[in-house]
Amino acid sequence: MNLRSSASLRMSDISFPNVPESSRLTGQNFNACLDFVRTAEGGYSNDPKDSGNWLTIANRKQRVLIGSHYGVSATLLAAWCAPKQITSDDMKNLSLETFTAIAQSQFWNPLSASALPSGIDLMVFDFGWNAGLQGSAVLLQRMINALPDGIIGRRTIAALENTSLTELLAHADASALTMLYNRIGHPSSDHRDTIRAHILSQPGGITSLQVIMLGQMQEQTYREMRGFRRYGRGWLARTQRRMETSLAMVAAAADRKFPPGEHIIT
Repeated sequence: MNLRSSASLRMSDISFPNVPESSRLTGQNFNACLDFVRTAEGGYSNDPKDSGNWLTIANRKQRVLIGSHYGVSATLLAAWCAPKQITSDDMKNLSLETFTAIAQSQFWNPLSASALPSGIDLMVFDFGWNAGLQGSAVLLQRMINALPDGIIGRRTIAALENTSLTELLAHADASALTMLYNRIGHPSSDHRDTIRAHILSQPGGITSLQVIMLGQMQEQTYREMRGFRRYGRGWLARTQRRMETSLAMVAAAADRKFPPGEHIIT
């Protein structure tokens, strides 16, 4: 099920006054993140119980079952193809090129994903695709104690880059720390200095903690959504896959930055 309900605009209709110029470009992880979304969403679907598969036309007097493809909703494709009126065949035959163009211009770029660290980019992009741009941006901003205005611009990027471990630990619950400890192979500890030392000793340790915390926030958001009883199991499974893939991306980025055998100064 696609949770987005509002129509998106063409790229030429969107402006990004607060977004860093570098984030308007395709980041190195774009293709990997896009593959994750495409795999998670699957191919063509015409489930009549999914509101994203319906298109309202003729002055809102007629609803047509168009379906969705790769998670591209009927409303989104209609806005993209306007003024052409789309049919279910257009959705069934949605090309990878069109899917990629929509994903980049309507989600990746507005979320400034190219300016986000590896792993965080996938967490924000995939949740934004599945549950909405503003909601995804606000969760990130809440995690780093930035202004939750739903716009990932220069201020949010700066806040993310400057977030201290002390600030994160003030908001992290025990389950997040336990999950991180299990990944880095350290025994759990209640001593704050020990916790800090363990996390700082790991390449990408802080970003890994951010991924886990963001995943928990996204899970809670899903649980509060209408439709959770019907689609919740799939949403939570996707969140787990999103988080695991993001953590692997964090580790890969850390390996590139700190090759094996290179000393890490904390």
